[in-house]
Amino acid sequence: MGAEFLAAMGDGSGMYYHVEYDMTRTVFGDVESVRARLSDALEQIGYSVLNEAPIQAKRRGTTAGSSGCSNDILEYPTSLAIGLKAACAGATRVTFAYVVRHPYGFLTKGDRHTLSREAEAIVALANARAFPANCPACGAAVTGGTRFCRQCGAPATAAAAPAELDLLHLTAGANAGYKGAGWGAFFLLIAMLFPLLLFFGSDDPVRFAKLVKVVSVVGGSLGLSGLLLLSSGLWRLGKALNRAPDRDLHEPIAPVRRDLAAPATNELPPASASPHSVPNSVTDATTDLLPHKVRPFNQ
Repeated sequence: MGAEFLAAMGDGSGMYYHVEYDMTRTVFGDVESVRARLSDALEQIGYSVLNEAPIQAKRRGTTAGSSGCSNDILEYPTSLAIGLKAACAGATRVTFAYVVRHPYGFLTKGDRHTLSREAEAIVALANARAFPANCPACGAAVTGGTRFCRQCGAPATAAAAPAELDLLHLTAGANAGYKGAGWGAFFLLIAMLFPLLLFFGSDDPVRFAKLVKVVSVVGGSLGLSGLLLLSSGLWRLGKALNRAPDRDLHEPIAPVRRDLAAPATNELPPASASPHSVPNSVTDATTDLLPHKVRPFNQ
């Protein structure tokens, strides 16, 4: 696992950096089956697969990520190359090589954790596709690509989303929130220290008045920017921590059968109050429920 920083000139857009980060994970299955499942998992998570041998994928950045104004590393343009190597019987060693187009040329610890969580989510999605899903109505196995159960004809539902996908969203949102709040606190601190420049002002009243005006404008701008960044960072952090799982990604609960009525037990005779009157079996004291009177056998 490691990271490398490469600087390059953009096509007329100025200086930017290609930041590399790689990690290794293990996936269930042989190389060829893992290759197909990883390609499907990459498309499911938002990548465009350009090649499958070797696996090369690309994800376009958002407007904020392409301009360098985003705190979420997942919003920057990213290229991903995946190397496969047989580890043992039934397992494949997978190496994820990320290349992120980043304007600052470095990845924070939270950015690296976010990329690691994304790789684990891709692995979890690939492992989930190795096992057949079950029909929610009859429980029969449903193969991939089938829209209806071949056993009972019920509509097939998607398998439950792995917990690693929710963990990825939580990590990315919390990382972006922490960075936004940190930048906001930094700008607020600079705005609070900026008036100290007045102690080094000139004795000339005209120049001192100009310095006061400059300090007021610049300090006010920094303070306002800090408040906005701090508020947005705290809001995003709270949104990430209170985020509910996507219900459409999870398998719905099987419907409960309501056509079976509950047995009517309120018509049974009450138990005797005497502590010594214990029935010999569960059929005792139930002949009174018959619609007609039972006659003795000798009559």
